[in-house]
Amino acid sequence: MKNPTIYAEWVDCFDLAKEGTHDDEVLKCIKNGTLTLNAGVGGRIAKQMNEVIQLRLKKASDKFSRAMGFNNGDINILTNSLLLLRKEFKFLIEFVRIPILPEEDIKKFVDIIKKQADLMQESLESTSRNDRTGMLASVIRRNRINNLEDK
Repeated sequence: MKNPTIYAEWVDCFDLAKEGTHDDEVLKCIKNGTLTLNAGVGGRIAKQMNEVIQLRLKKASDKFSRAMGFNNGDINILTNSLLLLRKEFKFLIEFVRIPILPEEDIKKFVDIIKKQADLMQESLESTSRNDRTGMLASVIRRNRINNLEDK
């Protein structure tokens, strides 16, 4: 895959990002891509990026929910699922930090992603309060999905 330089090539990168099968390659290409943001191109790029974010968050959330439905109380499955969810949030934050976007747009995208991670973490913690053993809450606190600062 080559580094995108025209809008159509950027769309190809976004489509590949939606699939989620070539994340390292996508990140490498978009970090080295170029594009002049003129006459509405910036808005279309932002729209495409938002679509990737929304789709990836929905897929990650659905995958996490399915895993939780089948874990039968297995702490290892829970831990792995939390780590995968956090990895998805970290990918998305890295994904939106592309050099062609103005810094304020990048900040807005990062804030949206972090807010969603915080909301999901709060929901998990709230749900875990019903566990009388306290083990579920402990695992969720130790493996916070909104711990996004290291990468």
